[in-house]
Amino acid sequence: MLSAEQIVEIYNSRKLRLGPVYEQMRRVRDLANGEVVVPLNELDRSAKANVANLLVQGLDQMSMRISSTMPTPYFPAVKDGSERSKSYSRMRRKAMLSFWDHNKMQMKMRRRARHMLAYSQSAVFVKPDFRTLMPKWVIRNPLDTFPAPVEDQDEMLPEDCIFTYKVNANWLLRNYGELVGGQLRMGEVNSDSRYTMLEYVSADSLQLVVLGAEDNPELSLAERAGLESMLLESIPNRTGMPLAVVANRITLDKPKGQFDGVIGMYYTRARLQALTEIAIERGIFPEEYLVARTGENPEIIQLADGKSGILGVVRGGDIRSQELNPGYKTYEALDRLERQERLEGAIPAEFGGESATNIRTGRRGENVLSATVDFRVQEAQAVFEASLLEEDKIAIAIERAYWGDFPKTFFIQSRSSSGVESYVPNKIWETDFHYVAYSAAGSDVNSLIIGLGQRLGTGMMSKESAREADPLISDPEFEHDKIISEGVEAALLSSIQQQALDPNGPYQPEDLAYLTRLMMEQDVTLYEAVERTNRRAQERQAMAMPMGAPETMPGLATPGMGAEAPVSGPGGQPSLEQLLAQIGG
Repeated sequence: MLSAEQIVEIYNSRKLRLGPVYEQMRRVRDLANGEVVVPLNELDRSAKANVANLLVQGLDQMSMRISSTMPTPYFPAVKDGSERSKSYSRMRRKAMLSFWDHNKMQMKMRRRARHMLAYSQSAVFVKPDFRTLMPKWVIRNPLDTFPAPVEDQDEMLPEDCIFTYKVNANWLLRNYGELVGGQLRMGEVNSDSRYTMLEYVSADSLQLVVLGAEDNPELSLAERAGLESMLLESIPNRTGMPLAVVANRITLDKPKGQFDGVIGMYYTRARLQALTEIAIERGIFPEEYLVARTGENPEIIQLADGKSGILGVVRGGDIRSQELNPGYKTYEALDRLERQERLEGAIPAEFGGESATNIRTGRRGENVLSATVDFRVQEAQAVFEASLLEEDKIAIAIERAYWGDFPKTFFIQSRSSSGVESYVPNKIWETDFHYVAYSAAGSDVNSLIIGLGQRLGTGMMSKESAREADPLISDPEFEHDKIISEGVEAALLSSIQQQALDPNGPYQPEDLAYLTRLMMEQDVTLYEAVERTNRRAQERQAMAMPMGAPETMPGLATPGMGAEAPVSGPGGQPSLEQLLAQIGG
């Protein structure tokens, strides 16, 4: 385990090395948050940007398309032909889907997609949650993530990683007051005091370090006294694996977000638009000058006010207005800048609910949009497949290291008969080998459903494969069972309807009324209602009644169709003594 000084030294070194990259990330963040001020130096003023923010439009649309479908984990059986191995593989898949559902993975993927496109990085910290006894996914801001450098740019598991975040003085004193009191340099403590926390994550340990207040000469000696940093917690990592996964966007040699190139164009367009508005405003309220006539001394008797209708009066001179024209090329330049932004950031007009003027048919529009979007979505989803695979392996290691022999129960998302599964981690996690794959990488949820229907119609795909690929079906096996049961139920209902239409059929009016009452009043299922009705008819048909009894009459039913009870002999049924006498001779 490292000391607090060593962790701070590593943090400062990585902060200095990644400084230019993170500065670019901050510029993208400010533009996405609308915190951009357009400087107008020539006019000695500044203005808020009042043009369409194409970066936000492209970021939201692309990230929503990437996260509109979720990948699926596939756990193959360890031993082919072994029912127990197959059962464990199905249990592993359900357990992993339960982890994802509990962590609201679909919502987290939407945020991670935005991080990937805007910052070119998606960082996640998988740690044990002792409250729920499950692995917990924590999404980290790439601006606060400092991973160890790696040789392979596609490597997502750094040897160690430092996450930073800010806490206020009340939180620090409430949780670690006994440690930091009188030891850490606290500075001027008030409600606005913030302290930086360093969370060091490695394969050996999890350590938490707090940085003291900055050494400010304006502070008193007591406020400046204390340590610059302190180690608050140090916990061994039982898994032996780094718990941080940092996925990077595929670039040439350094991190680069998809919209980094549009920042300069946006500033130029916003500045040109602001200057145009200033010129239009001056054209509405022009600057006026008093010009003297030859040999006269001009004098203003009354100032003019056009808004109030007051006429100006001058003596010995003329009032001349200076007209300003924004320029006939201004709007052409604005349109050209907007087009350049769309080309650079891959932001088609369809993202804003419009269509380009050169699009004539719906098919051509789909082709243009597909060429702009699909391959970028496919590449981002491929990166997330690899990232989720490593995250799942960490979650499995956490399960085995912390709750290996502890029986666990989880609720699966599919609405089966029980909805609850129980397992022992060390038994089902025989191996962490598995796959994580999108059903159709590069397709959003709309095009995916259409493609599945087309493949089913042409016979190129089985229904089972389509159910596994459909993002709306969480449990394909359960859906298969429901389809079969619904088909059998429909066949049973159709059989009852056909037999009830036949007067000579088995369903006579009284039996059909009894079946209907069971379903409508007692809320009995169809198959149970049929079973009860059949048992009731069998009991009636097996009970012989005397001649003339109401039970022997067919009533509304057709005679001889089983609605009436059989008639006993003329003398009635023999007594027990008579039967015994016949047996004994």
